[in-house]
Amino acid sequence: MLDQRVAYSGGDIEVTAGERIYIQCTGCHAPAYHRVGPKHCGLLGRHAGSEPEFEFTQTMKDSGIIWTKATLDRFLKSPLDMMPGSSMGFVGIASSRERAQLINFLGTLTETNPLCR
Repeated sequence: MLDQRVAYSGGDIEVTAGERIYIQCTGCHAPAYHRVGPKHCGLLGRHAGSEPEFEFTQTMKDSGIIWTKATLDRFLKSPLDMMPGSSMGFVGIASSRERAQLINFLGTLTETNPLCR
């Protein structure tokens, strides 16, 4: 299983591998609220550029993308290659394993997850 529990920083805190990778995202994103980037709760199944109260680029709004595991994998590999004109200033995640772990974590960010309240 890709998203197995691992010790974080050698301490008592346990996080999934995907949660550990998500830390990279928290400079711009949060699970439950918008920051520089849109919130991530409810991301899987959502139309790109459709989250209310966030100002997306026209490129993102017009993309026609629905965020699935496959589209997230392509986007997270190289955001600007997949969507030139996006404001996401992140080079991407080269490792397919790390992308899968992150996507598995993003999939847990639903209304029942305490991080989404």
